[in-house]
Amino acid sequence: MKPKCAIRFILNNQEVTAWESPGRLVLDYLRDSARLTGTKEGCKEGDCGACTVLLGSLKDGTVSYAPMTSCLIPMGELTGKHLVTIEGLNQDTLSPVQAAMVDCGGTQCGYCTPGFVVAMTGWLMDPKRPISSVGFRESISGNLCRCTGYRSIKEAGDQVVEKLAAQLNGDDRIQLLCVLGALPDYFETIPERLAKIESIAEPDSSSFKESPVVIGGGTDLYVQRGEEIPYQQVHLLNNIETVAPVVEENGHTIVDSRMSFQAFGDDPLIIKAIPDIQVYNELIASWPIRTRATIGGNICNASPIADMTCLLLAMNTELHLEGGDELRSIPLKDFFLGYKQLAKTEDEIIEKISFFTPGEKSLINWEKVSKRSVLDIATVNSAARFEAENGFIEQAYLVLGGVAPIPLYLKEASSFISKQALTNELAMEAIDIAQTEFEPISDVRGSADYKRLLARQLLLAHFIKCFPEIISEEVIYASL
Repeated sequence: MKPKCAIRFILNNQEVTAWESPGRLVLDYLRDSARLTGTKEGCKEGDCGACTVLLGSLKDGTVSYAPMTSCLIPMGELTGKHLVTIEGLNQDTLSPVQAAMVDCGGTQCGYCTPGFVVAMTGWLMDPKRPISSVGFRESISGNLCRCTGYRSIKEAGDQVVEKLAAQLNGDDRIQLLCVLGALPDYFETIPERLAKIESIAEPDSSSFKESPVVIGGGTDLYVQRGEEIPYQQVHLLNNIETVAPVVEENGHTIVDSRMSFQAFGDDPLIIKAIPDIQVYNELIASWPIRTRATIGGNICNASPIADMTCLLLAMNTELHLEGGDELRSIPLKDFFLGYKQLAKTEDEIIEKISFFTPGEKSLINWEKVSKRSVLDIATVNSAARFEAENGFIEQAYLVLGGVAPIPLYLKEASSFISKQALTNELAMEAIDIAQTEFEPISDVRGSADYKRLLARQLLLAHFIKCFPEIISEEVIYASL
């Protein structure tokens, strides 16, 4: 029997109280209970985008919307939110996005079309997103179409940009989009209406049994256990309103573990610390997945090829855990004991993470090889941080993923290259030492030999990108 509780939110233009299991997927609720079947079920893993919806959260009198795949959202997260499906975007006439899809032949069988329209509209609504052809291509990075070959969909995006770019020049895009017919007028009433229900308490868990399932973004958990979770007690961490901002204190950058990848990559302090973080983010996951995946969830999932964890290992990150009344800290590199085994008790949760704020001597690089650039996990990934000046490496942090049962901090290679003046020969020797620190296995993503070669090449890439004035690409590759 599913444990249920009252969940109050706004669904499109209707205020709803749903008596549901807080762990039930929003996709199942929309299609089976609300009978809003414009939201399609495709992969049910967050890859295809057919079930994309917009989730609006109220903060300081303003509602911010993010596209998310409803196959990864638990119902309990809807409390006090505005959930928008394709039906909630429909008006008496086609919106500019819908009209462009028709004009350019951007739909064929139509199954994926609602997800594309919702994702494109969500991009228009976010003042942080550029209204450009490049931006629109990023907006649909999480959507798959198996009919049109994408050209017509890209042309539809170009048409929207041409029509609306010059007019969306303010921060209050929602009001402008309502005037331009891109959104129904009811969107302007949502902040006031949400304010009346935003303080509703968390779902009552008194009737639940057993230990709760702790859920961050759920981007991997729901893929693995999606059929079980609605029958279990859940503890939802991904509460957008309560996530603390990134701060700098005493030379450290401190991040709330519940922060999403997208918020992490958009934060000015993170961009200052890791200048290429937005480039990395685009390779880590699609936009709808980045709005859900959390920093703490990526770490605790303990995948050997966790992209963000790989980068954070190179940042020499410290974890700050909370369990009951106890607080403690542990270096991230000591957190992984074995495959899916963590140095934490069952009741401990990562509260925040911190790392030394990079300075002028800091050089950071992250690399990933996968079969698909966005919608795929890495075959091998790697990250490096060097504290260096004039070619002298004071401290190095080298990391590999996908070559061991855990995200692997290369202790020996990092130690060897530190406190030395870098040369081609020294870099090659460090890479050779790194090769002794792991034993990859063959699996569906590649043979052990292939992974060794990838690891070697990615480590080379760090030296070439971070020290182009010292490391000669020609000399290095001549020595292979």
